Amino acid sequence: MDRAELLPKMSEDTRQYADRVLDVFSAPFAQHMGLRIESISKEEVVCSMAVQPFMMNSMGRVHGGAIYALLDHTFAIISNMLHDGTGQSTEVKFYRPATTDLRCVARPINISRSLAIYDVRVYSSEGKLIASSTCTGFIIQKVE
Repeated sequence: MDRAELLPKMSEDTRQYADRVLDVFSAPFAQHMGLRIESISKEEVVCSMAVQPFMMNSMGRVHGGAIYALLDHTFAIISNMLHDGTGQSTEVKFYRPATTDLRCVARPINISRSLAIYDVRVYSSEGKLIASSTCTGFIIQKVE
């Protein structure tokens, strides 16, 4: 994805952060996993991932690590869009096995001077909740 492809997916008030988003999105691991950005605003980042054969576990379901990869990288995009940060903690709850493509939605819960906390949820292509997480990041440097 380049800047021209990204900008229509971003709300007007976030387009100034396109280069920051592209830097996070372009991570080799995220690219290998097939992460796609669906939409970006200050209040919500939505990403998706097509399930690939290498992502399956021995029971024919999407491996928890693949689900976490989508969850973590969606968190990385929303948490690094407005400020430099790094993950501090993540609590994940898995509710059901996944077998289809995935969609992830990240929303801010609270942002202070030093911590940013987000609600991050992963859904199946049918809209069923697969996993939810509370992700906390340290704010290293404010951009705004």
